[in-house]
Amino acid sequence: MLTILHVCYSDNEGGADKAALRLCKAQRSIGINAQMLVVNKLTNHPFVQSVGPKWRKLEFKIKDRLVRKVVSLQPTSSPMLHSLNLFPSFLHRIINRSNADIVNLHWIAKEMISVSEIAKIQKPIVWTLHDSWAFCGAEHHPNGLQDDNFVGGYQSAREALQLNRWTWHRKATAWKNTRFHIVAPSQWEASMARRSSLFKHQSIQTIPNPLNTDIFQPFSKAEARAFFNIPPDKKVILFGSLRSVEDKNKGLDLLINALALFKERYLTEDTLAVIFGMKQSDETVDIDFPRQYVGKINDEKTMSMLYSAADVMIVPSRMENLPQTATEPIACGTPVVGFQIGGLPDIIRHKYNGYLAQPYNPYDLADGIDWVLNHPDHEMLSANARALAVNTFSEEKIASQYEKIYECLVPEKIPVFSHPIAV
Repeated sequence: MLTILHVCYSDNEGGADKAALRLCKAQRSIGINAQMLVVNKLTNHPFVQSVGPKWRKLEFKIKDRLVRKVVSLQPTSSPMLHSLNLFPSFLHRIINRSNADIVNLHWIAKEMISVSEIAKIQKPIVWTLHDSWAFCGAEHHPNGLQDDNFVGGYQSAREALQLNRWTWHRKATAWKNTRFHIVAPSQWEASMARRSSLFKHQSIQTIPNPLNTDIFQPFSKAEARAFFNIPPDKKVILFGSLRSVEDKNKGLDLLINALALFKERYLTEDTLAVIFGMKQSDETVDIDFPRQYVGKINDEKTMSMLYSAADVMIVPSRMENLPQTATEPIACGTPVVGFQIGGLPDIIRHKYNGYLAQPYNPYDLADGIDWVLNHPDHEMLSANARALAVNTFSEEKIASQYEKIYECLVPEKIPVFSHPIAV
């Protein structure tokens, strides 16, 4: 039996962490001995292990804060999250001592492991790209649809003295003899990796993130709305927390403009915006639209009920890989509206199970919301959404695709170490 060690900063903090945990669980369900190594453990799963004692979490936080300060002092035109992975953590030693046959890297920012230490991992490496940091400089996504600095190694003069070019060179130097087997959850991410100067000679495949479609499934709309005290006679627009006001990539400004246009151009007396991820008392932006807050939801079944209570889910991001805020609702039969960017076209089939608006046109986004809400056969849209999710994101299907990659990397069982995955 193959033993796979999934390495990710946390097991349940952000979208990438949840995707990594779901993959680990999916692989275990088909007989792969999948384990997970994290800095910030938030679940009680016995197959998830922390990198060490609690004081190490403080160490990682301190190093990350130092890097955040350095990044804030450097001029950059990109609003994206930046990570340097500069300080040593000696995580490669823990990995090399483990009994893993293969290491599957996921989201490893916040100084979890340095760029140079990644090259010191002595086991086959599969790297699942939850964003573009691995082949970019310090940024986690290119700065807009036309940004291709990652292709030429940040050669432009305006980037010459900035962190992106310096970080890219650190990667190029450290990884010049390292073999990665890249898995991109979306076709868009895979195409960018193939264009990148860092990864263009690596093995790159597209495999979506898995989703448990027995958990994320349609619930009775009437029962779901009663559970959240959502009026049964309203057309419900669903979206996530407004706390992303400082994260331009999440497109909050585009969403606010689209809702204002929707309110101006279409009748909205029967329309309600439902917002999850925060309480009304935490509101930082007034969207001037009838709205109801349901707070933060951690339980997947409860989240599935919320998706089922909505008529449409909005994902207004400027750049996304394969967002679970789009895969989860379609599994619950809820159409999604977003921009035609990143991995969203892998999830949304235009006017089949949702609407892809032209980037970054709030008028078209508003038209998309109206198109879904007032579609003459909304049940058909819901059925299309559910069918695509089941056919595309099945746990067994995704886990089996990864297994084929792993088996190619270990055609004959390699000698393993007897030490546990621990410091």
